[in-house]
Amino acid sequence: MQLMFEKHIWKGLAAAAIIGTSLIACKKDDAPKKVLRYQTINLLDKNNVINGYITLAEATDSTFHILMQINKSEMGKRYNFNLFRGNITSAPTDTLIKVASIESQTTGAAVMGRQLDVKTIKVDESTIRKFNYDSIIAVNGFARISMIGSQGQDSAIALGNIGKNK
Repeated sequence: MQLMFEKHIWKGLAAAAIIGTSLIACKKDDAPKKVLRYQTINLLDKNNVINGYITLAEATDSTFHILMQINKSEMGKRYNFNLFRGNITSAPTDTLIKVASIESQTTGAAVMGRQLDVKTIKVDESTIRKFNYDSIIAVNGFARISMIGSQGQDSAIALGNIGKNK
């Protein structure tokens, strides 16, 4: 009888060890991680040659990031990185998001404008609206990188539709 009792004790200890190991291996932080979404869209010059890109990237806190790059720059020139409502044939008058305005420090190098942690947009002078990654990929809009010329004129050097227009 004692032999039978010892067998059951060993089985019980083995079962407890297996259950304990299983509980230790399954922590709360083993939950599936959220997969963050992103889109990269090429921006074309007036000759339909890729001259830059825009990346719209979801962040973990209901915000998103905008990264826009022009592939080659000229030293001393100012580049404006903006998103507008409409499409690439629209006049750039209905600004959605002003991403950046950067003066190039070199010739021939890429220049990147970025707006991180976007969570709202200004609809008009008095209205601010929540805006997230799902909003930006559903918008009727376009990305535009322009350069300010010597006469102060603003000329597009890279364009691309975003959101519903893509």
